[in-house]
Amino acid sequence: MVVCPNTGGVSGSRGAVLAAMAVLLWHPAAAQTARTALADVNRRSPPNQIPALEGKNVKVRGVVNAPAFHFPNYNLLGIQDGLAGVVLQVEERDPRLDAFHPGDILEVDGAVANLAGAVTIVPARITVAGYGDSPAAVTANAQDLWTGRFLGLLVRTEGRIKKTDETTAGAYLDLDTAKGPYRLFLPRTSFEPPPDLSNLQAGDRIQASGVAHQYCPRMPYDHYYELLVSDPAQIIPLGRPRSVSPFLLASVTGLVLLISFLLWRRESGMLGQRERMRQTYHLGEEILGAASTEAILKRITEALPGILSVTRVRLYIYNRAAKTLDAVRDCGGPVSISLSSPPGGTQAGAVACFHYSTLLVIPDIDRSPFPIVGKDGDGAPKSLLFVPMMAQGEVIGVLELDQDDRVRDFTPDEQSLAQHLANQIGVAMRLLDQRTVQEQLYRTEKMAAVGRLISGIVNELQTPLSSISDLAGRALEKSQLGPAEREVSAISEQARKASAMVARLVSFAAGEQVEARPVSVSSLLRTLIDFRGNEWKASGIRVRDLTTREPLLVLGSEGQLEQVFLTLMVHAEQALANAPQKVITIRTSLLAKRLLVEIEFTAAPESRKPEETASVLGVTRSVVAGHGGEVRLIDKPGADPHFEVELPVASKERAAAAATPVAATRTASGTATALVIEPDDVSQRQLLALMATRGFRVVPVTNSDTGLELAQRIKFDAAFCSIHAPGLNWVELSERMQSRVGGFVLLSDGYDAELSADFEGEGRFVLPKPVQEGDLDRVLQAIEPKAPPAQVIPITRSGVA
Repeated sequence: MVVCPNTGGVSGSRGAVLAAMAVLLWHPAAAQTARTALADVNRRSPPNQIPALEGKNVKVRGVVNAPAFHFPNYNLLGIQDGLAGVVLQVEERDPRLDAFHPGDILEVDGAVANLAGAVTIVPARITVAGYGDSPAAVTANAQDLWTGRFLGLLVRTEGRIKKTDETTAGAYLDLDTAKGPYRLFLPRTSFEPPPDLSNLQAGDRIQASGVAHQYCPRMPYDHYYELLVSDPAQIIPLGRPRSVSPFLLASVTGLVLLISFLLWRRESGMLGQRERMRQTYHLGEEILGAASTEAILKRITEALPGILSVTRVRLYIYNRAAKTLDAVRDCGGPVSISLSSPPGGTQAGAVACFHYSTLLVIPDIDRSPFPIVGKDGDGAPKSLLFVPMMAQGEVIGVLELDQDDRVRDFTPDEQSLAQHLANQIGVAMRLLDQRTVQEQLYRTEKMAAVGRLISGIVNELQTPLSSISDLAGRALEKSQLGPAEREVSAISEQARKASAMVARLVSFAAGEQVEARPVSVSSLLRTLIDFRGNEWKASGIRVRDLTTREPLLVLGSEGQLEQVFLTLMVHAEQALANAPQKVITIRTSLLAKRLLVEIEFTAAPESRKPEETASVLGVTRSVVAGHGGEVRLIDKPGADPHFEVELPVASKERAAAAATPVAATRTASGTATALVIEPDDVSQRQLLALMATRGFRVVPVTNSDTGLELAQRIKFDAAFCSIHAPGLNWVELSERMQSRVGGFVLLSDGYDAELSADFEGEGRFVLPKPVQEGDLDRVLQAIEPKAPPAQVIPITRSGVA
């Protein structure tokens, strides 16, 4: 840009200097360009209002109307000729516009440009033609400034401030007009502080002077007009309205809104709390009516995320026998947590909750006192809540609630609600135990009734069957080598089979009348294979008999064991109906004085029905348990399924004793009944087996309260109670049951001389666990007047008679 002064209208020393500069900076080409009026420079082309002369070189003349405006990227200078105005635009780093002051008369050669919708001239040469008075500002209403006819002119306007703010290019305030806000902009460079408008606020009425301008980044360029103000002093406050202060009005409005919000939130919280309570009571009713711990876990897993906003639920049940917390799962076996040496992670929190019998809250797992494995996103929760499950003042397990999405603190209301649900789960667990005992007692009484019914039928059948056998035997002797020999022989054989079937029926349904006999399992299995052989051949089933020829003896009922193995074989036979290869393998082996019988079959996966398998195991498990053994199904991927029946092998001495007539001195009418109160499953099974071999019908329960209730209804010859039995303490229990049982036997953890000396006497005894046969026989002999010693093993389908 070239600046050339002109001496016209200037006198004295300044005129001499300007004349010298004119000689140096004169540019001949400038005289060849015709002068253009500023009104023509501002003309727009419809429809987008683009500058009509954009890109054309022009020569204009005008008076500077305000000091230069400095923006971060460019500088502006306004000039006007009285009728119209225009803005000169130069780069940011060109400071020479500051040399011009209001009143300077300039002649400018340059190109017309478009600066965000505003018409500007980028000068190539500026000539100072003279100096005069600063132009007077044109008075205009802010609403009238929403047109392009005032652009470039020095304007004075009034209005009420709508808002104030600032940008990187400067500060601004908006005047409120009917067409919208009209902006007053005070520009600055990136090195200057923003103009101070702190004395102005929304609602003030002001008067301002400046150069009318436009900043419209998008077409059409017919809006976003503004007034460039060079100094905050050019904005004059005219006073504030006498009406209510906007700040006060905003404060009152905000206070009203805040109160309304708090009332709404309180009412919403009350509604949410009532809905949560309703869902909780409904869930509690479902928990109390659940059929199993798995059903309880499934229901609370579905409901608690919506009630307490958790993402995962875990349930741990106290295993008194193993001294562990067992995690309940919908599928698969439980995971046991040792109470003496718990692992790290969340399981340590469950153990601590159980030990201290109190609720444990961990809002942030990263600040937990328990070492948590996997904090870096591999499944560790963010927050935890452990709740002890209480029932009758005793902790029977722990409920764990996890929050995986975020760190949170459980409120006191949520903690109380979780404790209430946990206690209901504890009560439901106790009800499940009592229901199991009642069902077992019901099955025992039902089997006894069935046994009595069948005994009557057998008495009616045995006489005619015996007569048929005798008559058939005599007829066979008389008809030897005669034409009727074959028919008479068939009658004798069928009568013998009928008698054997009646004996088996009695053995199966009326177990209290069955004596324990040595049973050769190998012979029994081969007999059943022969019995089903024809059926299997007809069905295309191939049998692999891998049973040992050595007689493997167990003490028990041959009829009941035969029924167990026959049931398992028939199930395997049915499972092979659609199998491509139909093979049944029967194998026996001896492992550490335990006989293992395996029945393997090649069933197709789609033909296996879990409910049928569960029913088969349910029918056979109690019978096998009554013989001191267990039955299970092994079904692993990639291998054929097979049943395993494990039974204790009888020693030669016990087998000989059971086979002698002296061993059968106990009659059905002399069977004694014992009550066993033992929460430890291992100890309970061991005592059941010992009592079964001594001819006792046994009713097992897990807590003292249930045992006392049964003792008030049923006469027991002996009662065995663990010192750890939950419910009524064993001291009070022994006093209340002493008159109702023949003898009360306390089961201690080990030999305790002091306990034995204090407790034993007057029908009371102490037995250390595990119970030894010699100690048990000593106690039973002491109770003998009320319960004769038994030599017959009562074995029923339920495992206890």
